[in-house]
Amino acid sequence: MSDVDLHAGRELPANGKSGSLLVVDDNLLNRERLANRLRGQGYRLTTAGGGKEALEKLESEPFDLVLLDSLMPGMSGQDALREIKSRETLRDIPVIMISGLDEIETVAHCIDLGAEDYVSSPFDPVLLTARIDACLENKRLREQEALFLDQLQREKDHSDQLVTVVIPIGISLMREPDFNRLLEKILVGAKGISAADGGTFYLLNDARELEFVMLRNDSLKIQLGGTSGEPIPFSPLKLINPETGEPNHSQVACHVALTGESVNIPDAYHVEGFDFHGTKEFDKKMGYRSMSFLTTPLKNERGKVIGVLQLINAQDSAKKMVVPFDPSLQTSIESLARLAAAALESYEERPKAS
Repeated sequence: MSDVDLHAGRELPANGKSGSLLVVDDNLLNRERLANRLRGQGYRLTTAGGGKEALEKLESEPFDLVLLDSLMPGMSGQDALREIKSRETLRDIPVIMISGLDEIETVAHCIDLGAEDYVSSPFDPVLLTARIDACLENKRLREQEALFLDQLQREKDHSDQLVTVVIPIGISLMREPDFNRLLEKILVGAKGISAADGGTFYLLNDARELEFVMLRNDSLKIQLGGTSGEPIPFSPLKLINPETGEPNHSQVACHVALTGESVNIPDAYHVEGFDFHGTKEFDKKMGYRSMSFLTTPLKNERGKVIGVLQLINAQDSAKKMVVPFDPSLQTSIESLARLAAAALESYEERPKAS
């Protein structure tokens, strides 16, 4: 690449640019001068002296754009570009080629290979900055579009799940004549939708306590309460601290009952604001690792919380590992919780056999 003419008498506007750029050029002076000038505009700059070094850096840290010299010894700019666009993890990073005035055919070939734009050297730094900004804006718009399409797909999946899974479970709940089997269907249905390894069902009693009514854990083969007939050896959770008279927001189930809002925790061992001391003691005793939690209130049609459903450790069957609960699945669980609350109230109102 020929020496860069940075038009020393013209300063680029200091307008708070942002973005992480990688400048690739075998000429040390050229790349450092260009990097320093762009760094002064607010961009975050990293440099590489060749194609192979650039690929290594692109694979090891995130970049928003690459400025790539078209002619370099060893791996040429064309070869580096071809490699970038062939890798799934890198192909969406925009690349601006920097070429000499006599390299138009090379530039045209690079555009065919997927380069976003090019500038000729010696170049006007104001023009270069404008093209960098245009590429970064296009990248931002593409990312926003991808997020929007992903959100649309999540909403469609939620709608499909409501029709095919949640609503049929709700209908089944309304028809269930046995209270323990009703509780079982609620918890098992929620575990199935979310692929949770475990779950706990609480009901609110007249003393403003959350009573454990059912506990299931597949990995530990634990079945307590409900249809199992096995008693749950845990004391109720008090919504009000008897010593201070203050609401108990330290335990996540109590917090959800008090606020009526769901809480989705990716990892209970690395969360602030909640006390998971008892959970950690249970894990230590059982050789278990509680990680992700999704805790949802059961609210009746008047908005009153009558219980809490807590799911533990969402499973990724493909990767065979515990993962956070998907926020889109959280919406389905909340829908099921509303149907469950209606079923529980309906059960209480049914005439009992004499």
